[in-house]
Amino acid sequence: MNRLEQIAKYRTNLLEGKRVVITGCGYKPVNHRFYDITTNEESHDSIFTDGAEMKMNIGTAVAGVLALNGATVHMVSFSEDKLRNIKKSLDGLVSRNDLIEYSAVNLLESNSVQRFVRGLPTDRTLYWVQSLGLGAGSYKVKDDNPYLSVAEIPSDLIEAELGIVKATDRMFKEFIPIFKQQRESRVAIVSSMSAIRSYSYGAAHCAAKGAIDRYANSLMLGGYKENVFITTIRPGAIDTGMYDNPIVQNAVKVISDEYEGIWREHITLAPPTSVGEAIKFVLTTPAHIPSINLVAKGQFPNEGS
Repeated sequence: MNRLEQIAKYRTNLLEGKRVVITGCGYKPVNHRFYDITTNEESHDSIFTDGAEMKMNIGTAVAGVLALNGATVHMVSFSEDKLRNIKKSLDGLVSRNDLIEYSAVNLLESNSVQRFVRGLPTDRTLYWVQSLGLGAGSYKVKDDNPYLSVAEIPSDLIEAELGIVKATDRMFKEFIPIFKQQRESRVAIVSSMSAIRSYSYGAAHCAAKGAIDRYANSLMLGGYKENVFITTIRPGAIDTGMYDNPIVQNAVKVISDEYEGIWREHITLAPPTSVGEAIKFVLTTPAHIPSINLVAKGQFPNEGS
């Protein structure tokens, strides 16, 4: 059974009346299957497009989880075709077609972001989940592998990674006037466990994730004074399709060895819906959760370098 179908058994209306903009929704083909070390279940979350099974990324899985808890979710990505396919699949899983909205937006372009935010309906309280990664833009990472030695890092990869920080800043500034008019606003910014623990072959990736993480923390320290409650979500390895390439698998095995991890024998990944469940919690709890770290069962749980 699809995990969203399992979550649907316990659906709630906790996010009724909220519109949650989710930036960075997408999917990748299934080219490898990973398994949970305790349940032996496949760790990816599936959607189907034209009869082909795909792996949800974090943004898509978050959209499904939040819609199952009553939110009107507004998915954002670069590709309108992908967004249309995601909506069709999620509509079937959520069993309502009025909860899933989408807009194709170039998050790297100021006018595109401005037009999008100013065109949003104002009938619901607005929340925001920023899960944008390189896969949601126009930059293609060679072999899906950001884990490179310093000598191998192309300068345009660093520019693309840091472009995510610029896109986050651009979107947040457009949201500020809306947030100031609301009684309460909540924001979840997805960075990575790579933001707080460095490793060999991770210079560009760790630098970029660390930058977005520190940016989110600064926003939080300023935002809470105006009832804008910001949470940093730091996932470890998530089964989004990024790790399907054997080149990436070999790279992360080397990283695991530095932590004396068990990935040399068995790479384990967490499902994207696990991130969705964490975000559902931070958007609905009466408390303000500053940050959440999460890793797959079997992934090295180090919290610092």
